[in-house]
Amino acid sequence: MKYALRILLILTLLSALGQTTFAAKPMLKCWTDGTFKIVQFSDVQDDETLDHRATAVMENVLDTEKPDLVVIAGDCIAGGGCDTVDQVKQAISQVAYPMEKRDIPWAITFGNHDQEHFPKTKLGKDEVIKIYANYPHNLNVRGDTKIHGAGNDDLLIKDSTGAKPVFCAWLIDSNEYAPKSVGGYDWIHADQVAWYYQTSKGLQTKYGHKIPGLMFFHIPLQEVRLMASAGKFQGDRFDVEGCSKIHSSLFAAVRERGDVKGIFCGHDHINNYIGEWKGVKLGYDSAITYYSYNLPDSNPNSKRTRGGRVFLIKQSDPWNWQTHMRFIDGTTGP
Repeated sequence: MKYALRILLILTLLSALGQTTFAAKPMLKCWTDGTFKIVQFSDVQDDETLDHRATAVMENVLDTEKPDLVVIAGDCIAGGGCDTVDQVKQAISQVAYPMEKRDIPWAITFGNHDQEHFPKTKLGKDEVIKIYANYPHNLNVRGDTKIHGAGNDDLLIKDSTGAKPVFCAWLIDSNEYAPKSVGGYDWIHADQVAWYYQTSKGLQTKYGHKIPGLMFFHIPLQEVRLMASAGKFQGDRFDVEGCSKIHSSLFAAVRERGDVKGIFCGHDHINNYIGEWKGVKLGYDSAITYYSYNLPDSNPNSKRTRGGRVFLIKQSDPWNWQTHMRFIDGTTGP
């Protein structure tokens, strides 16, 4: 019965994809006690037949933490496992299900695997963003079409009255794969960095002060590897960081602007650590996937390689947010 109800809701969500109008998207604002909670998932990374265990991980974290916003930081689907447009839509519906069922606002960033269906489907990021955005509680927009990537955005979180922003969740597309002459993964390009920098300055001008925030994307910056290699982290590092070979200038821009105090990624499924590097906190969540690589269930550490990262923001002191991991077994970590 449980799975029958789930299938019914998924079919309902799929039928909604043909609609073009919805009620106004939900406003992100703090509760009357001045708090706001974000959960970060990443690497759901499955095709249209998402493993029900992955859905269960997401649902358990959501029901325990009761977040006000969910960010899925890339590899939302295993694009290479989808052969048709309908399969892409169904894979996305599976990802959407836990948040839509609970009326939780949510958004995604693209990872390197999301668009691997493109050679077969010819469905570009613009069209995929529209599929996500058709869900009533999804907050994604296409973003600036003149820069690399899709979905680059700044989500403002307002105070409990809804009058003014107190925090910003930055969504960045870390792109996919580098040219063959470079090899490895793509990077966050200079035009995206300039977009963040100018948007950040614009927010400061508009509101009279810097808006503190967190930044979410998929592929880790090289600074994450530098921090980890120096041993400046807490949590589990079961994998070498899969950074681009090209050093993005994003970290320098974040340091110079001083508004983003935390950058969090996915990509490396069995890392969940957090540390601080030159005044900015850098970290991971744990993967959700049962489709792609993870530690085997026989490994005692495997229960710490699936879950979500939780962020608690207080409008009275938004610069000093708190974070912890929530694992599949219900335990928490740094």
